[in-house]
Amino acid sequence: MTAITVEGVHRLTQQAEHGVLGIEVALHGSDRDAVVRRHAELHTEVVTELRARGTLALEVGSPWTWSDVLSPGNPDGSVPQHHATSTITATYADLEALAADVAAFALRPELQVQQVRWELSEATREGLLDAARVLAVQDAARRARSYAAAIRPGVHAEPALVSITERQVHGGGGPTPMFARADMGAGIQFTTPEIEVEAAIVAVFEV
Repeated sequence: MTAITVEGVHRLTQQAEHGVLGIEVALHGSDRDAVVRRHAELHTEVVTELRARGTLALEVGSPWTWSDVLSPGNPDGSVPQHHATSTITATYADLEALAADVAAFALRPELQVQQVRWELSEATREGLLDAARVLAVQDAARRARSYAAAIRPGVHAEPALVSITERQVHGGGGPTPMFARADMGAGIQFTTPEIEVEAAIVAVFEV
């Protein structure tokens, strides 16, 4: 028997289903109590607005504070600047609602709107990965048959699968770093990117 070791790879793509928006609530000033109080009010206000919009998921980070004794605007340290910040992450399935919220929150000076990150739903991601795994095995079998024909010209010999090792899988269910493109002509309009999932294996055949 002759062992044939080959790779099998397959990639599938699908348009993103969810947009993930990060919003940073950030305030600063010389009055620490006023900064903390205003930050708490604004943080609660943004969370309440996002919950009312029916987002798929909402992750609310804990606020944190710090002070700058020396800064470009306060070189002698006589008037410390106090800061309070927090990050809120919302997941959308409705692109129109996402675009509207990006436009609205971007106009508020105390909020920093982060780039939109695109994802697939967990069910879609797992379904695509399952399909990619099947096709990766078929790709490996095709390669093994090609090598078998080269090893034994003129003899039809179907390679027997001995083992499979999954080399890697890659898919758009976690924080996939794909970002929105925006058409600013008529407000913000997002175009969803395609997200790629990939299965790659190493298979051993015998012939």
